[in-house]
Amino acid sequence: MRDVMAGASLTPGGFYRHFRSKDRLIAEASSAALDRAFVMLEGETAGKSQAQAVERIVSVYLGQSQVAGKPYLCPLAMIGAELRHSDPQVRAIAINGYQRIVQLIASRLENRTKRAALVTAGGIVSTLVGAVTLAEIAPEPAIASAILSKAKALITELVGRP
Repeated sequence: MRDVMAGASLTPGGFYRHFRSKDRLIAEASSAALDRAFVMLEGETAGKSQAQAVERIVSVYLGQSQVAGKPYLCPLAMIGAELRHSDPQVRAIAINGYQRIVQLIASRLENRTKRAALVTAGGIVSTLVGAVTLAEIAPEPAIASAILSKAKALITELVGRP
């Protein structure tokens, strides 16, 4: 906390005037990051067909396509494993972010019942988060690239099936 406070030019006392606890800071930061991610992904699908929208979300999420000249880094993939140590409020925010992305993708899946679209979208988001997490820890760029490519191929196959 001292390093965070020093980086923000605040004292530990100043921190507690803004946040009740370290968990509250994590909750607010996670919520803001997930909100930005959702808005960005939703914006990337504007004006696109359903198939193009899903392909765009997948490409952006896997880092195979940049947004505004920068790679997209999802908070779920970047800190998801660490969130299990957080308080229930922080974990609830992360799960809510996951569910929002699932709903976004499900709304773009064609020729499926609502239930089937939600199941497929849940699998897609889980695959995306897992693939990015694994790619981040891969010892070599070629391994990371293979992980991301295989995830995209699987999702492409899933989306192609009604």
